[in-house]
Amino acid sequence: MVIIMCIFVRDLTPEEGNKLVKIARKGSNPVEVRRALVVLASAQKMKVPEISELYHLSQEHIRHVIHAFNQHGFEALKPRYKGGRPRTFTEEQRAAIIELAQIPPNTLGLPFTHWSLSKLKEEAERRGIVTSISIETIRVILEEADITYQHTKTWKASNDPDFEVKKTSPVALPESAQRRTGHLR
Repeated sequence: MVIIMCIFVRDLTPEEGNKLVKIARKGSNPVEVRRALVVLASAQKMKVPEISELYHLSQEHIRHVIHAFNQHGFEALKPRYKGGRPRTFTEEQRAAIIELAQIPPNTLGLPFTHWSLSKLKEEAERRGIVTSISIETIRVILEEADITYQHTKTWKASNDPDFEVKKTSPVALPESAQRRTGHLR
């Protein structure tokens, strides 16, 4: 013979019942509302499978909510978010990356004037701030620090020693360009 135990919430006081109804009707947190509905249904002697079918929740979750409410009261209705995965990099590493991002690369002797995410990543790894970091993590760190960056555009400088002279000389320009620049009238 198998005996099936029915799990129900403890007897509620009228004040608790009214508070649960208020949360179920006017609550702003959907997790609290759903849990209050489960507790109210259990208080009306609905069985776990019936509550599961009514609210489309797993029976295991319903049992957990009932047990938690019986032990902790209204505190069990509140979600306890854990905040996700812990941060991989320390605050010191993040601060060092932010500080590096604010230094113009050419002042560090690097051959470019603005940081790209990939260049910042390479330099942070080269300096030993971090051993390895993704470009996306660099972007997130900068975003959290309200540091904006520009997508880099490549610019090739001429290695011709006479470049400056040729650039400004009207003779070096085609006739149409001379008209545009005002060198030909």
